[in-house]
Amino acid sequence: MTTTPEQAASWAAAHLRELYSTVTRWDTAVLDQVVLHLASHGQPFGMNQIRVIVPDDVCRKAGLYFHALVGHDALHPDEPRLLLRVGDEVSINPKAHGKRVNVYLLTRAGRKFIEDRQAARIDERRAA
Repeated sequence: MTTTPEQAASWAAAHLRELYSTVTRWDTAVLDQVVLHLASHGQPFGMNQIRVIVPDDVCRKAGLYFHALVGHDALHPDEPRLLLRVGDEVSINPKAHGKRVNVYLLTRAGRKFIEDRQAARIDERRAA
């Protein structure tokens, strides 16, 4: 049986929703903090830089984290982009076997998006 493009897109969207649910609030908070730190130096960053900083269990979720930020850009084309892809580099992860990973710059809109998300988490904790 042949899968139509619409069926494939529907399956992919459902699978991504399942995967996104594995990224905990803690994972997002850690990655938000690391991305803001790396971006504060004004240099491009990607998975190689994150892999050096965060624990392995959080690092495994970073791809989904980046996908969500890039996906935000695709879902909101009229809003400023959060991340700019500026290139790629060979992964330092030995399990990647030389795979290339994207390198990004965080935009002003991206910094504001993450800072607003951090502020919302603080407000939620205060209200609890």
